[in-house]
Amino acid sequence: MRMNDDVAPGLPGELSAAPKEAAAHEDAPLVERVPYLGFLVGLEMYGLPLEHLRDVSRLKRLRRIPGAPAHVAGLMNVRGEIVCALDTRAILQLPAAPVPAGGFLIALRGFPDPLGLVVDAITDVYAIDPATIDPSPQAWPAARARLSIGRAAVTDGVMTLLDLRQMVDQP
Repeated sequence: MRMNDDVAPGLPGELSAAPKEAAAHEDAPLVERVPYLGFLVGLEMYGLPLEHLRDVSRLKRLRRIPGAPAHVAGLMNVRGEIVCALDTRAILQLPAAPVPAGGFLIALRGFPDPLGLVVDAITDVYAIDPATIDPSPQAWPAARARLSIGRAAVTDGVMTLLDLRQMVDQP
């Protein structure tokens, strides 16, 4: 009895091709996507790297600080810690508007002092391929463009990716 009589023609060739295809996929570089938290300020969507996220809380009892710079919205107690809430709208030089009822404070990590961003709404978490990030629009004022590392298309539209170090280091 011959072993090959029980095997359909072409099957051994297909089997030998499979490891080559797998080897080709192993050689392809894996794209490491970076997770970003998406949020809205007005009608515009922004994102910050998830590694800088500590907590997301509903905005409540924001205490104003007399004499504070315009980009400081106030102080808020987040799980027993006093967080300095930054006015994202003011930092991005967007027209002033009240934060809608149900706004959020995004508490940040990686900074010497407890900081957070006041935003209108949270959208989702998006995995961004760094190779797909486009530069900020040239029409933006330079002061605003320096706060962004670029823009990326996501399922819900176009998201501006923020440079948190630049945002926090406001004069």
